[in-house]
Amino acid sequence: MWVLWLVACSEYNVSDQRGNERYNPPALEAEVHTDVIQQVPVPAVDVLWVIDNSNSMLEEQTALAESFGSFIAYFTQSGLDYHVGVVSTDMVDASHQGRLREDAGTTWIDDSFSQDEALDSFSARVLMGTSGSYTEQGLDAVVAAIDTHRDDHNAGFYRPDAALSVVVISDEDDYSGVSVTGFVDWMLDLKSDSELVAFSSIVAPRGNCLTAEEDGERYLQVIEAVGGVSWSICDEDYAGALELLGLTSAGLKREFFLSRIPVVDTLEVRVEEPQGTVHEYVVDGDYTYDEQRNSVGFVDAVPVPRAEVVVTYEVRASSSGAPAE
Repeated sequence: MWVLWLVACSEYNVSDQRGNERYNPPALEAEVHTDVIQQVPVPAVDVLWVIDNSNSMLEEQTALAESFGSFIAYFTQSGLDYHVGVVSTDMVDASHQGRLREDAGTTWIDDSFSQDEALDSFSARVLMGTSGSYTEQGLDAVVAAIDTHRDDHNAGFYRPDAALSVVVISDEDDYSGVSVTGFVDWMLDLKSDSELVAFSSIVAPRGNCLTAEEDGERYLQVIEAVGGVSWSICDEDYAGALELLGLTSAGLKREFFLSRIPVVDTLEVRVEEPQGTVHEYVVDGDYTYDEQRNSVGFVDAVPVPRAEVVVTYEVRASSSGAPAE
């Protein structure tokens, strides 16, 4: 009977009973890999706000105006080339019908405005009163703003080479003449890349709520087809909605994909901001790991524009090295 004394972590050859020599390699250290992913906003974006101006919307218009700082901060801090315009859901009054609301001689807000100027100007456009048509036609208003008035009243607002983000706020459903399918096809056809369009809303969710007239079913269907943010109009604090809409419209991300398959327990995540500030994050409290998507997603934080998300981890032995789809 052969007895072999094995010494851990040493390199040696072992012969079997037939004298065949087999090489026994030393233990190898796990491969450690680091992904560095930069938070890059889209270079240019046109944001169209569609505001319900019927007689039940005074409180919502006011809340939106008061929370706009949470939205515009992502634009003024990122160096984006942006346009922010406002139209109503009123397609009856000839002074509306998809025409951008004006303030101080300007048809839209852009990067020539300071943050304070943008706040004041947005408030002036949003607080448009509540005497508009009670037949809200938000989808028709979007088509009119982008197509019908592209070369007249709204000339210059919509840019074919910029991303487009539409945001609707209403306490009722949409009663436009255009079908949901027709609108979705039209919107997706505007750009060669579907990721350059987004449709979001602050409307009543399915099942309604006490502060809304009815749910925004047609708007929700568009979001599901195009992609965007859905926020309940029943939530009286719009700050969270505007922050999320701001980062989405500016192209900022909370989710970052890894290039290798990690040993999850070894993940280390930090964010290095352009000015040198470094933030360390912990799993489950600050971020989560999605095994199916092979990504880390921040729970509350959103890395600022041009920040670097640095993820270090041991590579799982079965990793193919290919990014997850």
